This record gives sequence, structure tokens and C-alpha cells, in this order.
Amino acid sequence: MKSFRLLLIAAACAAFVGTAQARMGGNFGLGFIAGLPSGLSGKLWLNNTNAVDMILGFNPSDDWLQVRADYVWHEFNLFPVSSGQLPLYYGMGAGTEISGGGLGLLARGVVGIEYLFPRAPLDAFFEIGPGIRVFPRTDFDMSAGLGMRYYF
Repeated sequence: MKSFRLLLIAAACAAFVGTAQARMGGNFGLGFIAGLPSGLSGKLWLNNTNAVDMILGFNPSDDWLQVRADYVWHEFNLFPVSSGQLPLYYGMGAGTEISGGGLGLLARGVVGIEYLFPRAPLDAFFEIGPGIRVFPRTDFDMSAGLGMRYYF
């Protein structure tokens, strides 16, 4: 009886993870973001509503490189669409910035909207991220970008 319960729990967990993967073709997406910063964008879905967004981006005019990660929640029922899904997402994260002034740390929030294509393992998104640089100086930071990722 104990092994039957374990098997049932394992099957339920597999179905839950399978639902998140079937929606997008996989739970990890890799693509690009254009804006401030511009560069690579990655997303790792942890379950049906939570993910970790990552960006490796640069700003050639100010000569800096940023690496950041955000933990995000998705609200799927706010914007009904006839095909695909259109969740609002929001969250918080941290990052590091390398520039001529050295290494910096930042904390940020993020809010965005993402379109999940119904028949392709793709998403398209727009996000804004207000933040604060906390080291080596304290000042306001704002980022925004438009991007697309392929899931596998």
C-alpha cells in the first residue's frame, strides 16, 4: 500500500511538470532581449506559475555589462486571448554590473507581459525593471526590454 501511494504521488508530480513543459515545449528558454540592456535572455520555469528570468546584457554606449536574475510569478487569467496565453508577470531579483568604474551590485523589481505561442515553443515579452544600485554607489536604475525565447 505504501509503494502504491508513492507511485501515485510520483505520477501526479510527473503530470504537473509535464503540463508546464507541454505548454512551451520544455522548461528552459533561451533567446534575446533588445533594450537596456541588450543581450541574451534565459527563463527557467520552476512550475506552472513561477520562473527564474536571467539576462546577460550590455550597453555599448555606456560600456557596461550586466548579469541579473529575477524570481517571477505569472498571472494567467488577467488577459484572455483566443489563442496562446498572455500572462502578466512580476517579481524581484538582483544583479551585478561590470563597467569602467568596477563591479557594482543592484536590486530590482520587474513587471512584464509575455505571449506564449500555442503551437510553437516560443514566447515574446516586454518588461520594465526599476531598481537600485547598492554598491559602489547608491542610485536609481531603470531597465526595459523587448525579447523572444525558444524553449527546449
